Amino acid sequence: MNKLIATLSCVVALGVTSSVFAAKQDYKCFIQSSKKGEQVVFYRWDIKDAKIRANSLVGKRLSDSSGKKYFIKSVEECVPLNEEFSSGKARKIDGQTLR
Repeated sequence: MNKLIATLSCVVALGVTSSVFAAKQDYKCFIQSSKKGEQVVFYRWDIKDAKIRANSLVGKRLSDSSGKKYFIKSVEECVPLNEEFSSGKARKIDGQTLR
């Protein structure tokens, strides 16, 4: 009986853990920054929090390859990684951005 309960507990725990991992998604955001101007940046967020997280990016600090800090001035658009931006300018910069 104890083995049955332990087995069921493990199955339930695995199911909950799998659903937590499935709730995350990769996003790309077309932003305007104080140093680099227009660029595409990448994030991994919970699906349910994506809009809130995208809206809170303005004012966040980024770092360049030499470690110098700069800030996000505006967020034009955030979409799941496998989708296209609606703006032609964003699509062009996205095509030039390394992942």
